[in-house]
Amino acid sequence: MKRVTSQTEAIRKVLQALEQAGIPYMIVGSVAASFHGFSRATHDLDVVASLTPESVHKLANALGEEFYFDEQAALKAAAQHDVANAIHMESGIKVDFWVLHEDEYSRVQFSRRVCIDFEGTPACIASAEDTILSKLLWYQETRSDRQLSDVQAVLETNKDNLDWQYLGEWANRLGVDDLLKDMRHSDFS
Repeated sequence: MKRVTSQTEAIRKVLQALEQAGIPYMIVGSVAASFHGFSRATHDLDVVASLTPESVHKLANALGEEFYFDEQAALKAAAQHDVANAIHMESGIKVDFWVLHEDEYSRVQFSRRVCIDFEGTPACIASAEDTILSKLLWYQETRSDRQLSDVQAVLETNKDNLDWQYLGEWANRLGVDDLLKDMRHSDFS
């Protein structure tokens, strides 16, 4: 049995488990921000998943013994549209499976995910625009400058390819339009 020693390999195992279990998902958070912006170290993986009580058992089986995954806690999270966790035992990588919400923005964001090649493994990831919006929402909640750094990196890297109409509309609807304007007009260093 091949030992998983890197973050990349642990993430690949999670992606393969989601595919094997037939669970639609998208990578969000710092991994998505790193993909769309500048790479930065992280020891966790955030995944929005269409996780249902019926699919939890499939995911538990697909993750296997390489991961700590509390199936009962995940069943509760799926029923309550909350978060379920897994930990890759060898690398210590923590995976947060955020259960897909049913509000309009969550559905739109999920429908806009893009499929990429992640180190030879197919992966679905939040769009650059939705990564920006989500990071701005997290900043409002946490006031963590890391969120703004991620936004700045995604803006700088993608400024000529972003759907500004979509960004403006949803930033306004989500109440982060002033933050987006401030970030858009800040100097990229």
